[in-house]
Amino acid sequence: MPTYLRQWFIHHHGGKEPVHLLRGSCESLLLQRATVPLAPGAVPERQQEGEVAVCIPDSKIHDARKYNQITERGKKAMVAIIKSGFDLQLWNFLSDFGHIGREKKELIYLFMEQHGIEEDGTSWDTIAKIYQRQRKIYLTNQAKKRKKCSD
Repeated sequence: MPTYLRQWFIHHHGGKEPVHLLRGSCESLLLQRATVPLAPGAVPERQQEGEVAVCIPDSKIHDARKYNQITERGKKAMVAIIKSGFDLQLWNFLSDFGHIGREKKELIYLFMEQHGIEEDGTSWDTIAKIYQRQRKIYLTNQAKKRKKCSD
């Protein structure tokens, strides 16, 4: 998981690791479905570099003491959901300022500051590119809508 995304996710869920997910959130529901019992005699995986420690939510149906190992496919799905949440929050924050030119740089730094993302030499560039892609898709869709309405 990229550094900026990991920092945002931890900040978004209270700023502490291990992350405690909100009951009923998309991440929490996915984690309940993507965890499996640890195989007999297997050693639990330790947190790897670039990963986030997350407390597995407990439920009556899915006991976290038994279902405590996430599958590789589950990890990929979790990163995809986290990325979608990040993209949505970034768009909501910056889209109101879509017509601003040079000031966008400071707005991205402001977004990073308010969402717990430290500048490490690549975070600003990565976030700026994500926003540029989002804006291009939005403008393309708006142009298609205008063309469709004028036909």
